Amino acid sequence: MTIKSLAVALFSAEDAQRLMPFAADMASRSGAHLTGVMPIEAQVPFAGTEGGLVSYGAAYVPEWQQEEADAAAKTFEAAAAGRDFPYDLRLQPLGSQSAEEFLLNNVAAADLVIAAQCPPEGARYSQRQLQEQLIRRSGRPVLILPQGWDPAPVGAHILIGWSNTREAVRAAHDARVLAQPGATLSILHVGDGGDGLTCRKDMAAAFDRHGHPVTLINRERTAQDTGTMLLKVAVECGADMLAAGAFGHSWAYDFVIGAATRELLAHAKLPVLFSR
Repeated sequence: MTIKSLAVALFSAEDAQRLMPFAADMASRSGAHLTGVMPIEAQVPFAGTEGGLVSYGAAYVPEWQQEEADAAAKTFEAAAAGRDFPYDLRLQPLGSQSAEEFLLNNVAAADLVIAAQCPPEGARYSQRQLQEQLIRRSGRPVLILPQGWDPAPVGAHILIGWSNTREAVRAAHDARVLAQPGATLSILHVGDGGDGLTCRKDMAAAFDRHGHPVTLINRERTAQDTGTMLLKVAVECGADMLAAGAFGHSWAYDFVIGAATRELLAHAKLPVLFSR
């Protein structure tokens, strides 16, 4: 599969500035249609009553939020206009469905969705929620670009986090789509062996048939969590991109105990492809 439909999720004006150079270049190289998706959660005033809350005003967008959306739209148009790929920008209409549903509906047809890592400080709660639901519910591979990363092509050397799970299998196949011709792939397994290592050998052989040499890497499970180990090995092997299955546990497990996905979302210094 090649990338012919590309979406970029814009949650803020800063996101647009950070994402558009990379997204526009990828669309140009792939000959893909680029869709900018900008969800805006409208505010609805409510009044309290003895029976609960009732709306007493029409939905509206605060002035700061409208200014943010306008700035993001200008950045998108400036980066895409005059380039050699088709594009469109989808800005959520006032009073439509929730921001989450608008986002998910408008990325459903994309081969790949690009989004930004939330800043460690200053990110709105809604931004973090939208990012997580994009990964959890869109059904599409999501490439998260980190803070402070200089835009550059990815896919020359990809590290794939491996476990014998559906999410990891999807991540491996999604990563191959982004692999450059002749790219090197490394597949990392953390922990004990078992059936997962046999399946990993099959995956390596499949990649080899596509012309991608594979290095198999094993690490023992330590006090470090899996996310930290993935990031450490990515640096050791010189990967320019990391691919991992996302949110492989139940929501309750992720909420109470935490998971590798959140470690990668918070601390990755290189682009991470999440598949679920």
